[in-house]
Amino acid sequence: MRILGIMLACALAGPAIAGQPQPVNLGPINHAKAELVVVSPDGAQVSYSPSDIETFPTFRVETTTPWRNEPAQFDGVLLRDLLAANGMAEMPAIRVTAENDFAVTIEREVWEDVDILVATRVNNLPHSRRTRGPIQFVIDQQAFEASTLTAERHLVWMAARIEPVTGGQ
Repeated sequence: MRILGIMLACALAGPAIAGQPQPVNLGPINHAKAELVVVSPDGAQVSYSPSDIETFPTFRVETTTPWRNEPAQFDGVLLRDLLAANGMAEMPAIRVTAENDFAVTIEREVWEDVDILVATRVNNLPHSRRTRGPIQFVIDQQAFEASTLTAERHLVWMAARIEPVTGGQ
């Protein structure tokens, strides 16, 4: 009887909505040594390890990327949540710099238009540098294609630093 109840609950819950990150609870895992430094508008810096990032509400997106033909499950946090926690939700733009010094400016309209996942895991494993981690910005492919604001440059891998961009920068 209990199994029947569980099956009924799953059937009534319906399928996940494509293009939207789904909440997920992540258990402990050993991540590669990495950090994402977030610089607040007042200049304060906070360093987050992948495990620190996972203390925010976590989500899962199953999608392809320009570098993956087969769908993969990416777990992480929403960029907008990370920015809000660091007083950057209302900034006009941010600059994201990768470990290899690649840098891109992402305007607020982009992270308000689509859910950008700051992924720390892929297919239930710690995200590695070999697989474009350990910290990668991921956008669901359907949402990416539907948005007129997203570009491949927004899919930063080996993300290492986020800082505010003000009107004059």
